[in-house]
Amino acid sequence: MDVFTLSIVLILFSGFFQGTFGLGMRRFAPLAWEAFWLIFAVVGMIVIPTIWALATVPHPWDAIATAGTTTVVKVMLFGACWGIGALMFGLAVNYLGMSLTYGVTMGLAAVVGSIVPLVRKENFTFDNATVIILVGNLVMVVGVALMTWAGIDRDRLQAARGKSIAGIQTGWLFWLGLFFCVFNGVAAALLNIGFAYAEPIARAAVEQGANLSPAAQAALQRNASIVQWVVLFWGGAIVNVAYVLYLLARNKSYRTYFSRGAARGYFWALATTAMWFLALAFYGQGAALMGEYGNVVGWTMFLALSLVVSNAWGILGGEWKDVRRPLATIVFGNFVLVASTILLGYANSLR
Repeated sequence: MDVFTLSIVLILFSGFFQGTFGLGMRRFAPLAWEAFWLIFAVVGMIVIPTIWALATVPHPWDAIATAGTTTVVKVMLFGACWGIGALMFGLAVNYLGMSLTYGVTMGLAAVVGSIVPLVRKENFTFDNATVIILVGNLVMVVGVALMTWAGIDRDRLQAARGKSIAGIQTGWLFWLGLFFCVFNGVAAALLNIGFAYAEPIARAAVEQGANLSPAAQAALQRNASIVQWVVLFWGGAIVNVAYVLYLLARNKSYRTYFSRGAARGYFWALATTAMWFLALAFYGQGAALMGEYGNVVGWTMFLALSLVVSNAWGILGGEWKDVRRPLATIVFGNFVLVASTILLGYANSLR
C-alpha cells in the first residue's frame, strides 16, 4: 500500500472512531458525569498517550526537551483553551439545543482549525490546490448546515408530537448560548492549531531516529505525532481534571465509583476513552503521512467523516425514526460531507 493510500485509510479509521466514541457517553451509569470524565481525562489524555509514546518513539522526553520551553508552553496553552471550550459545550446545549450547538461547533472547528494552519505555512501560495482546499471546506460547512437544519427540523416535529426537547432560548439567553457555542467551536479548532504548532516536537523525535533502519524510520515518521498529542493533552488534562475534581468534591459524587453496577460504568468509560484516543492517534498518523498539508486537509476530512459516522449511528439507533423530511435532509447532508472529503483528498494529491 502506497503512502497516500495509507494516509487516507488512517483518516477513515480516525473518522470512524471519532464518530463512534460518543455512543459510550450515554452508557456510563451509574457513574456520575464527573466520575466518568475523570477517568476519561486521566486515562485518555495522560496514561494512554504516554504509554503509546514510550512504546513507539525513542526517547520522547528528549524530543520534547529539544523543542524548547517556549514551544511546549505554547502547545500546552492551546490544549488548556481546548479543554475550557470542551467544558463550555454543555452550557451552550442548555441555551441553543444539541442540533444548533453541534452544527456551529463543528463548522467553526473545521474551518478555523484548517485555515489557520494553512495560512501559517512558510511556503503558502494561492494556487489550484489552495483553491480546492477552500472549496472543500466550504462544501463541508454546507454539509454541516444541512445536518444542523435536519436536527432542528427533527426536534420541532418531535416537540409537536409531545416529546420533551431542549429547544433554542430567546433574547439574551440565546446570545449567551451563542457566545458559549462560538467559544467552544474556536476552542475545538485550537486542538488542531495546537497540533500544528507542536510540529517541532515531532520533527525532533524523527531526527533522533536518524540511525534507525529504513523500516524503523518509516514507522517513526508515522508515530512521531503521538509526542505532539502528549504535550497538547497535558494542557487539556490540567483544566479537565481540576474541574471534575472540584465537582466530585462539591457533589460528593465520588461515591458513585463504589455503587452497585459501577463495573459497567468503568467498562464504558475505558471503551469510550480508547476510541476517542484512537481517533486522534490515527488522525495524527494520517496527517503526518499526507505531508506538509496533512494537518490542513486531514483535519476537515477527519471531522467530516466523523459526522457521517455519528449520523449513521443515529439513524441505525432510531433517532430519525418517523421524521421523513429531516431524515432526507441529513442523508443528503452526509453525501455533501463525503464530497468535501473527496475534494480535500484530491487537493492533497496535488501537493
